[in-house]
Amino acid sequence: MRIRPESAGFIVLLGACAAMPPLSVDMGQPAMSPIAHALGSLPAAVAYALSLYMVGFATAPVVFGPLSDRFGRRPVLLAGCALFCMAGLGCAVARSMTAFMVWRLLEGAGAGVGTVLAVAIIRDLFEGQMARARLSYMSVLTSLAPMIAPTLGVWILVLGGWRSIYAVLGAIGAGLIVAVGLGLDESVAPHKVQSLAPRQLLANYWRVLGNRTYRGYALVSVLNFGCLFAYIAASPLLMINTLGASPRLYAYLFALTSFGFMVGGVANGRLNMRGVAPSRLLAAGQALTMTTSLLLVLLSVMGAATLATVTPLLFAITFACSLVSPNATMAALHPVPETAGMASSIIICAQWLLGAAASALAGLLFDGHTPRGLAEVMSGFALASLAVYWGFVRPYERRLHGAELLAKRAAAGTIEGS
Repeated sequence: MRIRPESAGFIVLLGACAAMPPLSVDMGQPAMSPIAHALGSLPAAVAYALSLYMVGFATAPVVFGPLSDRFGRRPVLLAGCALFCMAGLGCAVARSMTAFMVWRLLEGAGAGVGTVLAVAIIRDLFEGQMARARLSYMSVLTSLAPMIAPTLGVWILVLGGWRSIYAVLGAIGAGLIVAVGLGLDESVAPHKVQSLAPRQLLANYWRVLGNRTYRGYALVSVLNFGCLFAYIAASPLLMINTLGASPRLYAYLFALTSFGFMVGGVANGRLNMRGVAPSRLLAAGQALTMTTSLLLVLLSVMGAATLATVTPLLFAITFACSLVSPNATMAALHPVPETAGMASSIIICAQWLLGAAASALAGLLFDGHTPRGLAEVMSGFALASLAVYWGFVRPYERRLHGAELLAKRAAAGTIEGS
């Protein structure tokens, strides 16, 4: 019953594992007030539980990533799905806010394992354009989750109450345990297994973080995510409080901008398969992100920011981010294949920690009247990502391209001489 890595079903399975975070975050958002009332607390406490969820999501992969390098992706992914399942059911039966917070922390940890190992498995099995295309297609599937999760959460809340939402999440975790157990083969070759001895772990971290190529591409990916997450976190403030959208219209507009991520993922996958250089896609995505975020600042300064003028720019930004992230992430993991779990976990951890800082900064600079604060945060992260790319990554790409041309010419000369 194993699923072939080249099949669409394989990408669907990995996409479902990577979709655990948006599902478990967005499905519960409509139930914040009922949860607080049932557990005798304030809605702010439910928000704190979400913060704990993000802490679990950001930090657990740093542990589970190296474990997957030692014991393999499959058993660790099964453990993450089991933790997600158990935590969902724990939230469903929680009788106090303290218990609910603890289970949310564990739920975030389980979700983080799925995201990190889905990326690492792709790196284990594929190289070059195949790896980038598959990561793009997986991202397309993952981006479906935030589009449907809030509506799904509302339906479940109406039909069965808030506890049913977390029971459904627990059931999703159980389904993933079965799917991974039956359908997924181990992707780590036995000779690539890494030791968990402290000295070896430190050596592996040094090898990953000391690799200049990894650092450059990883930083581009992380800063790009900061730009995207600032918008995601502050989107209700922007569209409802500032631009006057109703909650229902906001849901539609947020789904539309998320659709930009899907379109970009499909385009990136197809262009990679057609042989378009990843450096060109990465540069185009960076340029588009920078341009659109600066246009958002300009609209804010001119007082011309409306739903009609802002929404196309946000669509363009999510489209551009989906060009940057898969190419930068795969390029970062390329030179460290033997520790892909560790390398992927570092990127995910840094993305979410920086994303939390970006969302807090966007909230801090929000003036209640214009999108200028959010626009400035987004453009700041876009500018930083662009500076890292052109200052550190692009020169490396040019040297690599030059070396490849010299190698081809030398090979051609050898053939002609013979």
